[in-house]
Amino acid sequence: MDHHTTWLSFLPGYAAFEAFVRSIQPAGLLGTPVVVQHVLAAALTALFVLFLAWRTHRSLTAGGTMEGLVPGPEVSVRNVVEVLAEMLLRQMKQIIGPEATRYFPVLFTLTLFILFSNLLGLVPGFTPPTDNWNTTFACSIFVFVYFNYHGLRVHKWGHITHLANPVGEWWGWFLAPLMFPLETVSMMVRPVSLGIRLGANMLGDHAVLGAFVGLLPFFLPIPIMALGLLVCVVQTTIFVVLTMIYLKLSVQETH
Repeated sequence: MDHHTTWLSFLPGYAAFEAFVRSIQPAGLLGTPVVVQHVLAAALTALFVLFLAWRTHRSLTAGGTMEGLVPGPEVSVRNVVEVLAEMLLRQMKQIIGPEATRYFPVLFTLTLFILFSNLLGLVPGFTPPTDNWNTTFACSIFVFVYFNYHGLRVHKWGHITHLANPVGEWWGWFLAPLMFPLETVSMMVRPVSLGIRLGANMLGDHAVLGAFVGLLPFFLPIPIMALGLLVCVVQTTIFVVLTMIYLKLSVQETH
């Protein structure tokens, strides 16, 4: 199956939809072609995340007040979501602090979207939406806007003046002509590094898996898929942890 041909390509009306998108947007970010499959794969991942949220909410509200709060002993969607949520919240409290609960809903949603977008590439016949720059840079630009928004919310104009005077002392303003351009470039590089790191790693992982599947489609890809699973988890962790760090740097009191 071609790289741009997946099971989503056989959906009714796919060809007409792809032609329409190409007619209004022939190229995406950095000149990369707009592959409708990645758009549909991202939509599929978003629907799956919504399904997880619905199943978890239904389990929590089932059977009255207390019965729904006690998880069952079996492996279920709710238990898996709760384990992921607890791990993420613990990590957020270690990096951001007690106020981590304020940012948890957004970061947990972002974590689930990136994780399942990566894992979609391990399903035969699918391509992960995160091996396309348009998807990874959309996530990184969202992170950039998000942590700057909270930086402005907490520190007001101090979030901007901090770039010119990071030390916060009166003599620091003499270094402003040098520090402001450096700090601005450092700030602008953050979404670029996030998008490139995630996209490049997922693109390479999917290419390696595709090569081994083409050589021997039955037994050889199994250890490669195990390695790919590790790459998916690690890249999600790196993206989210860096997001936490950027958020912490923006809202901390010593900003």
